Amino acid sequence: MPEVQPAAKLSLSFAKLVATPNDISWSQAYNAGNLFVCLSLAVAEAEEELSLQALGKETFNVLQSEFFTLEEKNIENIKTAIQASLENMPEHVTVSLVLAFFKDAILLVFIAGGGKIVMKRGEKAGTLLHKQSDDRIITSASGFVEHADTIVLETGQFAQGISQVTVTQALELALPNDIVEALSPQIHKQDNGAQAAIVISYRGTSPQPQVDDNESEEDQTLSSLYAEESSPEQENSEEILPHHEQKQPMRLPKLPKFNFAFRLNHRRKLFLNIALILAFLLALSIFFTVKKYNDDKEQALFQSVYPTAQQYYSEGQGLATVNASMSQDSYRKAEKLLKDNQSKFPEGSKDAQQIADLLTKVTSALQGNASGQSANVTSVQPEAHSLLADEQTNSGLAYGQDDTNVYMITGSAITSIAKTDGTTKTIIKNNGDWSSPVAIVPYLGNIYVLDQKNGILKFVAGSGGYGKSHYFSSTAPDLSQAAGMAIDGSVWLLFKNGTIMEYTSGKSNGLSVSGLLKPLNNPTRIVTDITMESMYVLDTGNSRIVQFDKNGKYQNAYSAPVIQAAKDFTVSEKDKIIQILSGGKVWQVSL
Repeated sequence: MPEVQPAAKLSLSFAKLVATPNDISWSQAYNAGNLFVCLSLAVAEAEEELSLQALGKETFNVLQSEFFTLEEKNIENIKTAIQASLENMPEHVTVSLVLAFFKDAILLVFIAGGGKIVMKRGEKAGTLLHKQSDDRIITSASGFVEHADTIVLETGQFAQGISQVTVTQALELALPNDIVEALSPQIHKQDNGAQAAIVISYRGTSPQPQVDDNESEEDQTLSSLYAEESSPEQENSEEILPHHEQKQPMRLPKLPKFNFAFRLNHRRKLFLNIALILAFLLALSIFFTVKKYNDDKEQALFQSVYPTAQQYYSEGQGLATVNASMSQDSYRKAEKLLKDNQSKFPEGSKDAQQIADLLTKVTSALQGNASGQSANVTSVQPEAHSLLADEQTNSGLAYGQDDTNVYMITGSAITSIAKTDGTTKTIIKNNGDWSSPVAIVPYLGNIYVLDQKNGILKFVAGSGGYGKSHYFSSTAPDLSQAAGMAIDGSVWLLFKNGTIMEYTSGKSNGLSVSGLLKPLNNPTRIVTDITMESMYVLDTGNSRIVQFDKNGKYQNAYSAPVIQAAKDFTVSEKDKIIQILSGGKVWQVSL
């Protein structure tokens, strides 16, 4: 089998393409460091008690936990991690999971369910791995990648809906973002939320495999590109190289002292000069030999520290928007490795400077994760009849919105305001149903009202109007201190003391917020929906908007003085903006 030579520094660029989810299909594209995953879920018919988004989130959580705790990342171990992530998936849900992991210049690829992996090398494009059946048997392959290779991970629904010819034509473009832009119109023409893909560009020097003389011609071909089911023994371990001894200062040998008291004739002077020259040349030879030895030791130490710390730093960046806790762990590993070895490099040397520069980046990343960022806010004119525009001109108790209407609740009624022309319509009258409403959220045609005294009221649309029921069928939590609500299939509740709770089908999911060094202070609004990857909290007491992932882990914070007096806000992850209603004006912040 091929023997891998030491790989050059790994550089990856990528872009994601994900369709809009619907009631029967959902997909997501994910990356963390050198790990890339496309996941799609689909069912034949919509089910009120089944949330594909929640299932997908659980699958990613388990996969992250299993994958990043593997001591050795080889084919068999990664298969086990994938199997564990799909263990609790209902049988009637159609799953497509496509995974790629770069290990130096080796690429490991896997498909569970249907899916396809395509690669372009030079002027040629072809299929690396393709699985059409929807069974959850995992197929895999591994092999070497070369500089400028482009790899496309496709879910089964993407592979069925987008032809190979279309993908090949898009691969004629050089950059992943350009390739994704070329393919994007194709998936938006189809109402299929299970379509997702990741385009990855590899930059690095490929290792030259040494082929065993006993291998067949077919084996050599597979070794040079991709070989089915590589054995775990082929995988290189990820152990950090042992530390080398600290470099010691080099001393030149002292030249012997000669007694010139006796008389030197011409011949003796000649021999003496020759001896001095030979001694000098010997000393010079020893000097360069010792210098080369010490330089080699320093370089070996640098190679055992810097690339590994750089890898931890890259993993931290990749995890920053997905799992802030694991991102922090990766940054801390890089910080410890750099600090433990920083003093072993001569002050002022090139290696010492590189170590110091990387440590500065790691320290900055750790501080950025902890404190968030100061937001650059600008005053903007909101779109006519948008939620914040209507909230500027009306005096409701709470507001919500969907794609077509803004909903306003007062003490007497719930009113819809059309986003097209501002037409208002009273849709629900208050027959003593609510008295202290703090949030109103439309979801799947129904209207949910959070009332501090009467709990969560669910108004279900019907041919004769709206029928009332209660979201909590059994004992409801105390909502007297509730401040906000959002719905994405699960119901998210925000409390004035900073507690955030998640409920699915009326039962608590046991959400626990983590990674937030500065606690929430007088939070008033929470925003998320089924299309968002994160949830956002208006933390007026700290003049910031805080971003969490949907596992409750802190991701980022956006601080600005205008947020202290903010009344409401909206988030568009697609447009990467936050709009804030404060002081009668609308302000905008970039994500």
